[in-house]
Amino acid sequence: MKKFFIILLLFAIIKLNAQEVRKAINGKVQFNSIGIENVHVVNQTSRRGTISNENGDFKIRVKENDTLKFTDIQFKTKKIIISKNLIQKDELKINLLQRTNELTEVVIVKRKNMAKELGLPNADKEPLKPIERKINYITKGGMIDKLYAWATGEKKKLEKLQKHLDEDEVALNNKVNVQLIRNHFKEDFFIYTLKVPGKKIDGLIYFCLPEGIVYLFENERYMEIIDIFIKNKYSYLSSIQ
Repeated sequence: MKKFFIILLLFAIIKLNAQEVRKAINGKVQFNSIGIENVHVVNQTSRRGTISNENGDFKIRVKENDTLKFTDIQFKTKKIIISKNLIQKDELKINLLQRTNELTEVVIVKRKNMAKELGLPNADKEPLKPIERKINYITKGGMIDKLYAWATGEKKKLEKLQKHLDEDEVALNNKVNVQLIRNHFKEDFFIYTLKVPGKKIDGLIYFCLPEGIVYLFENERYMEIIDIFIKNKYSYLSSIQ
């Protein structure tokens, strides 16, 4: 009798393990029959994922009743439940729908460096601002100029004013970069994919600026920015509660 129960137990364990075994299947994510690159494909049941290649192809392990989620910033999120029929086909064809909202128009004006175009000396150096020129004059001037600036406190006042101007310039640059990043990823991405309320989108982007997202954005490394948003989202939301 004891042996019978052991055999029965082993049979149940083998059957349970067989039910948990997942099979690797191939798939393709497309829009109007054109493969979509860099779509996040996540098996929400097993918590494993992958990304589609340049042709929209991907491979992922699944079993019956698993839920697959497909997300991309330019397309609507889609979920499917894996059926026995889909596993037998061994190939998934996933058609995504494009988001309808458009980017807000942004005008970027580049400054022309005429000195550089003419090949003049020190053309790569940014010209000094009026306050910087005055501080430079006091610092490198004669003894009388330095004594006068020290006695009147003029140098200290100018340095304090310059600090405020620099801070204002940094704040303005950050504001422009936040707007550019927000326009690129679109509000639907933050609201529906990241689950961040509309009024807190700018705050999340500002929160992630120290992570170097401006550099990544300028170099079109968008997937790394998305990872940073995901990693910092909960810290940001909990910090403002």
